[in-house]
Amino acid sequence: MTSVIFGLISAIALGTADVAAAAVVRRLGVLRTTFLSHFCSIAIITAYMFVAWDLGVISLTQWAQLAGLSVLGATVTVAFYRALQLGPVAVVSPVTSAYAVVVVLLAVAFVGERLSAGQTVAVAATIGGVALASINIGDMRSGRGIGPGVLIALVITVGIGVWIYSIGVLAKEIGWFLPIYVSRLFTLAMLGPASAIRRDWPWQRLTVPLALGVVVVGVLETGSLLAFARGAEIGVISIVAAASTTYPIVPILGGLVVFRERLGATQFVGLAIVVAGLVMLGLNS
Repeated sequence: MTSVIFGLISAIALGTADVAAAAVVRRLGVLRTTFLSHFCSIAIITAYMFVAWDLGVISLTQWAQLAGLSVLGATVTVAFYRALQLGPVAVVSPVTSAYAVVVVLLAVAFVGERLSAGQTVAVAATIGGVALASINIGDMRSGRGIGPGVLIALVITVGIGVWIYSIGVLAKEIGWFLPIYVSRLFTLAMLGPASAIRRDWPWQRLTVPLALGVVVVGVLETGSLLAFARGAEIGVISIVAAASTTYPIVPILGGLVVFRERLGATQFVGLAIVVAGLVMLGLNS
């Protein structure tokens, strides 16, 4: 049950962050939003890093892994924000949540995790419900279902899954905090020069409301990742990942209320299946 709880915490934080990010990135731009959200999160959690953790526990191999993950993380984050900028948040977020399929498969193949029959059905139902909630049949028939934002989301799903899985594995080896902190620090270090080269300065077009929005995005995204890492450290990576896939419920509702987006009947059915799968997962954990 612990794995499910941390997965849910991660889901709620990430879903809320997606809604906030969609609002911010459409006004501030992709690179500025990415840089500022990482900067805010690092500024807030650095004090905890020096009080409670020691970078000396990270081996040279793990440093190399974290560096590689930072490149991957920066790439998928920028691409995801671009998808939110171009496509409907109520579709883009659910599509990318299919990363859980990748995480579960990798955890079973390489970590040796095994799911019971009930857990397997629950994971399948959760992921299947998310997939169903992602597609508006009416839009697809009219040719409006797959736009550039949704296509980007589909392409980066595997990358997100590999990143999440790798963070979960490192969390078991060096603790729940360091993989998130170090990878985001490396990512921030890469985004700085990128901003300078493009002359896409973070403070351009920044207003007080947008600054507050960026802080919200940074805090919630980082909180979501830390919750996932903690759940992976003390629980089962595949189950934490499956529970975290429920996060699209928040951006779907946010898309309906905030951005006035519309859902088809099949998407509402998908949401119901997600909830049923989550309940089943909790009962079998």
